[in-house]
Amino acid sequence: MKTAFWDACSQVCQSMMSWQYRFRVEDPHHVPRRGPAIFIANHQSYLDPVIHGLAAGDRAPRPMAKEELFHNPIFGGLLRCLNCIPVRSDGGNRDAFRSALEELAAGRTVMIYPEGTRSPDGSVQTFRRGVELLARRAQAPIVPMGIDGAFDVWPLGTRLPAWRGRIWATVGCPIAVADQADLFADPQSGLIELRRRVVELMQNCRMRLRANSGGTFPVQGLADESG
Repeated sequence: MKTAFWDACSQVCQSMMSWQYRFRVEDPHHVPRRGPAIFIANHQSYLDPVIHGLAAGDRAPRPMAKEELFHNPIFGGLLRCLNCIPVRSDGGNRDAFRSALEELAAGRTVMIYPEGTRSPDGSVQTFRRGVELLARRAQAPIVPMGIDGAFDVWPLGTRLPAWRGRIWATVGCPIAVADQADLFADPQSGLIELRRRVVELMQNCRMRLRANSGGTFPVQGLADESG
């Protein structure tokens, strides 16, 4: 039932995102066709789970979402229907970690936001260690994604998204399990490298959006200086 619900939601969301925000996905062929995968991406708005879910296509990742969001009777109900994994802000996330491992062990996918929360200015914040710890335990490839435009559509501190805007997503090359030992030989350096790849993908999206909007969208900001 949840798969059918996801498929129905995907069709509706794809239509709405394409119409309202001229949503595009670049390089979707990088999404693994089978087996476990850990999707990671920058976090710009409440729209992100929809954006990344559409970018992943039929590999529908199980997103991780803040536990507080589940307290909203409407939005929380939607998160449960989409099988989201609640994540506690206080760091006590053993259950969330176990749920993610179970999904990956079953050959499915999960979606993680390594920044831990939405960006306050559209730029990519420092990555936390959760993705590294999960990748080590799960032995699953990491698939980086980058998005842009979502912050301008629905920035932190606003109740509702703008009615119009533009959003672009890019899927990066997967990082194979065999390459992760070197990547995380020094955990901090590995997280910096993951962030660099996501920033590069986000900047690609930014370039595409500017080219398709005559340079007017997204507006100049700190995201232009991410690096």
